[in-house]
Parts: sequence; C-alpha cells; structure tokens
Amino acid sequence: VGFVHFGTYIAKFGDINGGYHYVKIARALLDKVGSRESAGEVIAMGSQIAAYVEPVQAALGHHLEGYAAAMASGDAIQAAVN
Repeated sequence: VGFVHFGTYIAKFGDINGGYHYVKIARALLDKVGSRESAGEVIAMGSQIAAYVEPVQAALGHHLEGYAAAMASGDAIQAAVN
C-alpha cells in the first residue's frame, strides 16, 4: 500500500512516469506476496496513474480487477472507488 501511495504522490507533483514505476512495484509485490486484503486499494490507486501511461482499455481492465479483489475481501468502499 505504501508504494502505491508514494507513486501517486510523486505523480501528483509532475513525475507521472516515476509514480508509475512505484505503482508497478506495488502491483508486483501484491502478486508476489499473495495477500489480497488490500488489493482493492492498491489496484484502485494504481489504476488512476496507469490511465496516464497505459492505453485506456488496459486501465479499465485494472478497475474491473480491483473491483473483484475489493469485493472478495469485503471492502465495499474500495469496490465503489474502482
């Protein structure tokens, strides 16, 4: 969660590619660790940055994945954000 928040913070101040780098690290750690309780938040925050770097179609796929992950962990707020 920390990497994705730091990535959005960096992107907010103008370095979108640098922020996207931290988002990719957060997504890789999420996949490697396998913990899904915070997956909805990581994917929701990361999708906001990915929309500036990746094609929109890919970002929409991330939102659907984030919605499913948030609902699976019972986090209705992050499901709504996605």
